[in-house]
This record gives sequence, C-alpha cells and structure tokens, in this order.
Amino acid sequence: MRSRVLVYFGSLLATVALINTPVPRIIVSAVLNPEAGDAVARSLGSITKDLVLVLLISIYFEWVRTREQSDLLRGLDGKLEGIRENISNATAPAVRRLVLDSATSEELVTTALDRDIPHTPHKASLVSLMLQPRPVLRDVSMALRIEGVDETAVHAGIRIEVTMPRGQMLVAATPSVMHSTALSAACPDVFEVVSLGRPGSFDEAARTFGEKLECYVESPSRTTRRVEFRRVPANALRKYISPPVGMTAGDIVLFAADLGEGDGEFVRVRYHYHWSQDLDEHFVYWAADRPMFVRTITLDMRELVTRQDCRVWVKTFLGGVDSLVLDNTSDGHTSLSLDRWIVEGQGVVAVW
Repeated sequence: MRSRVLVYFGSLLATVALINTPVPRIIVSAVLNPEAGDAVARSLGSITKDLVLVLLISIYFEWVRTREQSDLLRGLDGKLEGIRENISNATAPAVRRLVLDSATSEELVTTALDRDIPHTPHKASLVSLMLQPRPVLRDVSMALRIEGVDETAVHAGIRIEVTMPRGQMLVAATPSVMHSTALSAACPDVFEVVSLGRPGSFDEAARTFGEKLECYVESPSRTTRRVEFRRVPANALRKYISPPVGMTAGDIVLFAADLGEGDGEFVRVRYHYHWSQDLDEHFVYWAADRPMFVRTITLDMRELVTRQDCRVWVKTFLGGVDSLVLDNTSDGHTSLSLDRWIVEGQGVVAVW
C-alpha cells in the first residue's frame, strides 16, 4: 500500500516537472510547426496550477489517513498492553473461578468423578443423585412416630420441618407404588407423592389421607399458623401438574396448600401426614426423594415397645451412621443429629 502511494506522488511530481520544461514545445514544433509548439506550451502552463492543486489535496488526505491509522494502532497497542497486564496478573484462583463460572453443573460433577473414578463410564446415575430437577430441601428435620397400635394395625405419622420457597405446596396420592414412582419422576414440583396401595376404595383412602394432612407455616416473628390443604378437582389437575403418559385423573388425587405471601423468598414449614398399615408388615420407613440438608431424624417407636412388647431395630441408610437397636428395656425413642446432605434413597427403617 505504501509503495502504491509513493508511485502515485512520484508520477504526479514528474508530470508537473515535465510540463514546465521546453521538451513538450520542442517535440510539438518539430512534429507540426512552431506555432503549434507555442500553443501547447501555453496550455500546459495553465494545467500546472491544477496539477499542483491536486498534489496538495492528495498530500492532505494522505496525511489525514495516516494520522487515523496511527491513532488506531496506538489504541490497539494500549488494549494489547492491558491484555498482557491482565494475563501477567492472573492467578490460579482467578483462572479456576473463570473455569467454574463458565462450566455447567453437570460438567463440573462429571469432571470431578472422572478424576476420582477414572476409566469408568456411565457416571450419569451418580450425577443424577446430586443434580435433580426436584428442588433441594434445606434444614430438614424428620420425625417418624408410631401413634397407635391395635390388634391388627399400626397407625403411624411423619412430621417434616423444612425451609422451602413460598408458593404452592402440592401433595399427591396414587393407588400404587408404580404410579407414585412415575408421577414423582414426571412432576418434580410435587412436594410429596404417597402410595395408598391397600385394600379398599382408593378414593376413600385418598379422602381419609387428605383429612389427616397438616401444614403449619412459621413467620419470621416465630408465630405459627395452620395452612389448610384443599383437594384439587380432577378436571383442574392439569392446571397444577402434567401427569405422565398412561396415568389418568382417576389415578391421582392432588392436594394443594398456599404457603402465602410475606417477606422473604423462603418460609419455614411443618408438614404432617398420617397413615395406617397392617401390624404384620413389621416395618415402617422414610427415605429422601431428592438431595436435602438434614438437621435431625427422630424415631418414636414407644407405642410398639410398650403396648406390643416388641423389639425394634432401627437401620439407617445414611452413609457412615451406625444402625441402632431399640430393645425392650429402652423407651423406644431415638434422635440423630446429622447436619449433613443426603441424596435420594437414603433414609431410615424401623423393623419389629
């Protein structure tokens, strides 16, 4: 580009110099006549002014273009210097933070597993234990209690205290474990899915289950109010959830409670549900259905121990927590202080 500019200005200067010499007049006089040579010389004299003007204008525009290019190059040089300074000042924590912020949760967990468990494919099942579509629960305290025992049945209840976002709290009942599993997987926003797969009418069992549901909301001032569950009509079910393929409205009974408006994104909730089962089933259990941070787990088997003279074994599936044995000399009550995260499938079972 620079050589083309030099050729342009050199040609223009050479032309101006040439037409201001006698050479054009001599050549034309020799070819034609002296009068024609004098006329050409006079014409070329007037052209000289125009060529000088063109030369000056060209010089001005070339100066402007060169100055703009210099400013651009100086700006680029400043930016490159800033980049070089940032790179030289970059520390390992800063680079690590940049990588963490730009990667997805799945990529981070998979990378960690690849480092600690190399040469083993199919880690998706491990990743899914920690990363689920179901919202995680915070500050969970769970109490499993035998509320009563008669000749053939055990009446049990579970109380869960949890910190969760404000909004709708949904609890669903289905007629079988298969239905519950499918609904739980398809509708992660449902807080609890319970199987009522026992002899008798499913609708009647669901009605009784709904009547025993309890929910209490604790305000920041520590006052507690009860929130009532309402049964969602079957024709309004799809306004709340999208049932999986193969399940009809007759396979689901949905209950909804409004946790209300108030200050703060989260609210402290105490949720109760109750059920009855045959005494000869010989166990009750609770298991997490998602990742959750558990504060305490309490088991109250005193009704079995005192009324039925049963020996109760409590087996925990919590990773590192030893099993407990409640015998006839104990009062049948125990509480575990965990303060740890657990994942889906971990929990506790009481066997008598």
